Amino acid sequence: MTVLAQFGLFLSSYAPLFGVFSLLDSFGRGTPTTVCLALTAVGVLLPFLVLGATRPVASQKLEVADSAVRDGDALAYIATYLVPFAAITATTARERGALGLFVFVIAVIYIRSGLFYINPLLALAGYRLFQVTTTGGASAVLLSHQRAFLPPDTDLQARRLSDYVYWETGS
Repeated sequence: MTVLAQFGLFLSSYAPLFGVFSLLDSFGRGTPTTVCLALTAVGVLLPFLVLGATRPVASQKLEVADSAVRDGDALAYIATYLVPFAAITATTARERGALGLFVFVIAVIYIRSGLFYINPLLALAGYRLFQVTTTGGASAVLLSHQRAFLPPDTDLQARRLSDYVYWETGS
């Protein structure tokens, strides 16, 4: 997955926060609110566009020996929203810059750590995260929209999104 696609997923993970900023006119009325609203709208579409762009990637058989649900990762990520809420009334250029710097640092960490699969919008859309161990002993993360539970010794079809992240395709 390209850095651009990962950045798009990062931006989309903050779409709910930008929506709140636009509703509360956190950066002032007019253009700042319109920008936040636009970021919300684009952010809501991005995860589905990025996953849709992986359709040409051939699916492969993933032999799962064991799995564990990792849905809590999305909740932990949402905790990063708390710091920006402390500055939700960023009225001065200095406060806005500090908030922008915070979001930039989170973006760099998110992309460099390969955490693009942690996205609250995907969770809201019904995607579940699983930590899986393959029959070959490799550890991977699986995004699935098709199941709430992944029993041991399961074979499934998935597209590789990165070295260790897969998206279950069902075909």
